[in-house]
Amino acid sequence: MRVMHSMVVTLLFSVVTGVLAGCVSMPADEWAHVRQWGWPVQGGPQAKAISHYLASVVYERRGDQGKAIAELSEVARHDPDAVTPTLRLIRNHLREQDYEQALAMCERAVDQAPDRPNLWVVLGEIYHHFNRYDDAAAAFKRAIELNPENMLGYGALVELQESTNDLVAAIDVYQRLIELNPELPGLHYQLGINLARIKDVAAAREALNRALELNPNLLQARYTLGILCLDVGDNEESAAHLQHYLRWRMDDITAMEHLAGALTRLGRYDDAFNLFSAILAGDQVKPQHHIETMYSLLRAGRPDLAEKAAPPAGAPIFGTFFTALARQGKQEPYLPLIESLDDIEGDLDEECNEHLNAVLYLFGKDAAGDWLLERIGRIRAEYDSRILGIIQGRILMSLERHEEAVETLTPLIGSETHAPWVHYYLAICYEKLDHFEDTESHLEQFLQHNPDDAEALNFLGYLYAEKGVKLDKAEALLQRALELSPENPYYLDSLGWVYYKQGRADEALDLIRRAIYGMETDDAILRDHLGDVYLLKGDIPRALAEWERARRLDPNLEGVQEKIERHRDQPATEQPKRKRR
Repeated sequence: MRVMHSMVVTLLFSVVTGVLAGCVSMPADEWAHVRQWGWPVQGGPQAKAISHYLASVVYERRGDQGKAIAELSEVARHDPDAVTPTLRLIRNHLREQDYEQALAMCERAVDQAPDRPNLWVVLGEIYHHFNRYDDAAAAFKRAIELNPENMLGYGALVELQESTNDLVAAIDVYQRLIELNPELPGLHYQLGINLARIKDVAAAREALNRALELNPNLLQARYTLGILCLDVGDNEESAAHLQHYLRWRMDDITAMEHLAGALTRLGRYDDAFNLFSAILAGDQVKPQHHIETMYSLLRAGRPDLAEKAAPPAGAPIFGTFFTALARQGKQEPYLPLIESLDDIEGDLDEECNEHLNAVLYLFGKDAAGDWLLERIGRIRAEYDSRILGIIQGRILMSLERHEEAVETLTPLIGSETHAPWVHYYLAICYEKLDHFEDTESHLEQFLQHNPDDAEALNFLGYLYAEKGVKLDKAEALLQRALELSPENPYYLDSLGWVYYKQGRADEALDLIRRAIYGMETDDAILRDHLGDVYLLKGDIPRALAEWERARRLDPNLEGVQEKIERHRDQPATEQPKRKRR
């Protein structure tokens, strides 16, 4: 169940109050409420309803919400068709955070007054509270249909879509809002953020630049543009945006780090060093900042300063490796450090994930990867370090040179300390090369050493699901992964995919939808999976809608366009083509 934020409760309370004000003018004379009913005051149910209603007003003004609700409930019992008491009852239930009763009353209210758009918004928000996402979306859309210029309906709908990772639909709403309000910079900014989340960088940059044209002081738009430009190698523009941002946010370590990366790429090493020095002197410094500083200084031809920037702790393997590179640059003995690498007690996989990946991202995967590979190759020609061989393999994997990575990693299988990770990396390479048996073999060998590694359990389970083989074993592997990491969206999707392959459509639907809701962003493969499940259930319109989302998220995803074309006019149930995560 969704926890309803206090601001949302306040908003709903205000909306219901507004709707109520539209029903009743609330004059000082309480008998005006009776006249609003439009009935003569006579004996029977109506008179009793009026009596209870007046009592509720008195109790509400005294602050006794419990008795006010009890009296309004009696009104609803005696006169179910009365709109105004129902609205007051909704308001009181919301005030008391009794959402079950608020929902019941709101559903009654929209039956009584179906032409009030804000009432549909309230109903949708209550549905959202109960995680009834489809019902909530339908209610918000009904509010918009009743009043296409109702910003409240649009806002509620887009908030729902963003919170459930339906970013393609959210983008559509922002585009419609911009048509209605083309000069609002905040709308262009939100559109840009959502486009960035689905990795449509070109469109995101266009939207964010438009936001800055309308309001040059949108600092977060500049920051986001700086990151996006760095991602695509537009280093000059990245640096310009981040420099502007840092004039106002001088203590933002992440922005400083990214600007230093852009400046290093541009060869402006002194400026980059000044930023890294400020980062290292601060209280938010991490080992990866030391490694990044060392790399930048090595590229600047300053190995003396690079060695001084070595991390004091937290990166024993990469700290030693980069210190060796610095000593090599100073033409000082460095092989003793290289020889010590194989005996260092450290988590190589964790250091690669944190420090190697940070260097490749910040300084450009191709440029930094090639530079490191060239130096590792020269060093290994002098001393065949197993640790450096594994790092070399990881770099080749990042550069998607998987055949070379296999050639590099295979001779290292005998390494006792890091043998399991060599198997895991080889499994990744072989999966990319579509070698099922080799992938399976290396994953099984890895799991012999690490039987409770959730990622590996998911990897093997999903591999079986994709191939449609050993589905019972896949289910067991994925159930174990979810025991270790409950609600992990990738594991939920994998198990849902197993259920799909077993023909268990309802179970698959539940898991894959939960997976989508739990992701950090929308995902093309999960949307494609969801479309296939809807196809299995015979729901062609929803299947097509999900495939359209998948195509928007990844136009090159295998098989999606063909399914859209096939089922748009001639729906039929069939197994989808294979795709890799």
